[in-house]
Amino acid sequence: MIHDVDVDDGKVARLKNSRAKPPSLEVDFEAIERTGYQIIRDYGPNIERLKSFLESLSNGKLFHSERIGGVVHQFSVLPGAKSLAEQASCGGYHTDFMFQPRPPAYIALLCLRPDPKHPVFGRNQIVHRDDFIAKMENVFGLSEADLKCAALRYIFPGRPAFDVPVLDNLDGRTIFRLHTSLAQDRNGPILRSGLGLKEAVEAVCSDVAQDFVLDRGDLLIMSNHIALHRRSECTLAYRSDGTSFDSREIASIRFDL
Repeated sequence: MIHDVDVDDGKVARLKNSRAKPPSLEVDFEAIERTGYQIIRDYGPNIERLKSFLESLSNGKLFHSERIGGVVHQFSVLPGAKSLAEQASCGGYHTDFMFQPRPPAYIALLCLRPDPKHPVFGRNQIVHRDDFIAKMENVFGLSEADLKCAALRYIFPGRPAFDVPVLDNLDGRTIFRLHTSLAQDRNGPILRSGLGLKEAVEAVCSDVAQDFVLDRGDLLIMSNHIALHRRSECTLAYRSDGTSFDSREIASIRFDL
């Protein structure tokens, strides 16, 4: 379950790297507040070490999901995958578990194996809330207040359609509630540009997104409240037997503070 906690944006925790390269590493939550994310290079592809550290850092406030089968979500790109996380096509800009009343505050994403065509494929993009709001207002005339009312429609089998505004309030903060791969426009073109809201959101995200790539063992820690994330198109590399293959593999853990 998601825990109700206050986030101390100035909290800094130290990661001790058993490989002593470098001897200590910092998770800087002030930097994550400013940019939406932090990359810790050469952390090492050790899932249990990461889980243990985050359990200590969060005082046990790791996000458990029955859908992903626990706390750690380990996944790789698969041919013909139905799960969005495992598909090779480019993902949509989103926050994790956005339909929860209180989504997890942070996501730790550990690269276990980069894309076979790294660094061109399997890249990551992050959109910070403040950059997004400023560009939406500048280009489309939609303010932060407007985006807390402007809603996209979500339709899932077996349940009525429902609408969710792009931005929301949580504990006095403005957070994202968005998944562009799942969202639909409620109406036709509504903006002065002739675009629908979803088209405008996607265009702005592509404009302001920060782009980078993770190597094996790199750790990405990002805000799940004030940042959207996605990954670019991925590839598969079949081995000589014609059946087995290599692909991007990731482990992720969501947590609060």
